[in-house]
Amino acid sequence: MCSFLFYLNVRILIMYKALYRQYRPRTFSDLVGQTVIAQTLENALKSNKVGHAYLFAGPRGTGKTSVAKIFAREIEGIPDDTDRESFSDIIEIDAASNNGVDEIRNLRDAANYAPIEYQFKIYIIDEVHMLSTGAFNALLKTIEEPPAQVKFILATTEPQKIPATILSRVQRFDFHRIDVDQIVKRLEFVLDDQKIAYDPAALKIVANASDGGLRDALSILDQAVAITKTGRVELDDVFKITGTSPIDQQIGFLQHVLEKQTAKAFEDIHKLLLDGKDPIRFAEDLLVLLKNLMLIKIAPELVSENAFNQIENLSKEFSNSVFEQAIDDVSDNLMKMKQTTRPELYLEILAVKIASRLKKGDQKAVPAQTPSPAKTEMSSSAALVNSDASPAESMASDFDNHPQAQVDIAEKNEKSNQVPESTEKPASQNEESLESPSLAKTDDDSAWQVMEAAVKSELQAVKDAWPDIVADFDESVVMLAENSEPVAASQKGLIISFNHPELAEAAARTPDFVAKLSESLLDLLGIKYQLVFISEADWVTLRKNYILKLRGAKIEDKSTQETQLSNSTQSETPEAKAAPAESSENRDVVDKAKKLFGDIVKVKDENK
Repeated sequence: MCSFLFYLNVRILIMYKALYRQYRPRTFSDLVGQTVIAQTLENALKSNKVGHAYLFAGPRGTGKTSVAKIFAREIEGIPDDTDRESFSDIIEIDAASNNGVDEIRNLRDAANYAPIEYQFKIYIIDEVHMLSTGAFNALLKTIEEPPAQVKFILATTEPQKIPATILSRVQRFDFHRIDVDQIVKRLEFVLDDQKIAYDPAALKIVANASDGGLRDALSILDQAVAITKTGRVELDDVFKITGTSPIDQQIGFLQHVLEKQTAKAFEDIHKLLLDGKDPIRFAEDLLVLLKNLMLIKIAPELVSENAFNQIENLSKEFSNSVFEQAIDDVSDNLMKMKQTTRPELYLEILAVKIASRLKKGDQKAVPAQTPSPAKTEMSSSAALVNSDASPAESMASDFDNHPQAQVDIAEKNEKSNQVPESTEKPASQNEESLESPSLAKTDDDSAWQVMEAAVKSELQAVKDAWPDIVADFDESVVMLAENSEPVAASQKGLIISFNHPELAEAAARTPDFVAKLSESLLDLLGIKYQLVFISEADWVTLRKNYILKLRGAKIEDKSTQETQLSNSTQSETPEAKAAPAESSENRDVVDKAKKLFGDIVKVKDENK
């Protein structure tokens, strides 16, 4: 009895066909979204003007192979209600696995024989772009002048890979992505036919996730039917399958970003990942959301009623210029997200980038601040965070971690004792710091004071404790710690370098991160440090200028340094070139540099 039930269960599993196979179109009237193509082919059949070769090109799941089969059956005069799926005179070939010259030669030889059952012998070659160059050449003559009883239907998703000699010998039809509403109607038809209940909102999510491919939509629907416990296609189940996030989650994230609540935005991203959502799809959904936010003010009739009610309030809080800038930022970061193994990192950078462009009050995106000529020694992305109320303490510098900054201090400038003059922060920055809950600011004087006393042992102590410090951070801000490292330390001061300028800004504007870092340093090392956050690129600039200052050479502006660094070969260690005649002044500079930076400073004799 048990063996019989097992056999019956296996039979049921074998008999089941995927929804996209069950509901594959069998007639032109069953096609979804390709009305023009269907009408053209039907007219060709009615007027008896069927060509000898056709090319169907377009995205996956848009009906190319289905139309090829329908067209082939119509040419042969096979009734629509025929249950057979294969016919001796309709030969389907997968070019991906039959892409060699020998296979095409066999096809060419077989084409000379008369059809067995019907009037024509029709070859359907799927993914034809996969054929090799030799195979295309072998097929060319047959495509150009086929036997009277032979017709070709080629299908491809990449028509640009097909030789022009082939393209010029076929009738080409371009299939387009299917409209979301048309996909939803087809899904409703399928579920009604299957007698399965559904949430209409869930079908809309499935249609959006399919990217215009009906086959993909039916495959997702198959999963949604399988995962449901209630026998009903639910919205939450579709969210889990597609990795799509609910609209309120998108709105909440965008609201936090536009209100410059970076810490909360990071928490949103962390929850997004915990829920198994796809960061790339989330960014794509943000683009749609931002588009709708703009349309509400320009053409509200183009926004669905449901979406309108959900985002109307957010659209009133900010101007369209804010949304336009956000769209540009999302688009730029989306390209990077698709090229990395850690897309969530760029999603967090995106949050910081959008927030950093905004200025409360006028609610308009503002361009990033450009440093003035007087502040060339350090860009404005360096942020000083005062975690101690006392004056700035002296800092040490360690260059072992950044060997690429080669320093040339051979030439002496007339203004050898000149110290880079400090400049006051723009009023806009002062206003922004008052609005920000953190203590972040840009202060060149404090950055230069960092370099006054180099104590390498202090930095080593911080580096030894750094893994424990990073491990102690909450999930919402641990990304900031993971993308940073200590680069200089004194008895009371510490410089932290971040991989990206946006991350340095985010850390400076995140009080939870600053407070936790200070607390961990105090617990592990017993020191309440004054913290300086700086990007990696700005740290390279800062340390180079400091060595130039020691030598009395002219301090170059940032653009000049970047040009030199990009055009020169990076050496393993920065080197200081001494003048041929070693004066007492030169010896003093070298001794001081070695005292501050250790053995990383080498003296070159240019006469050798």
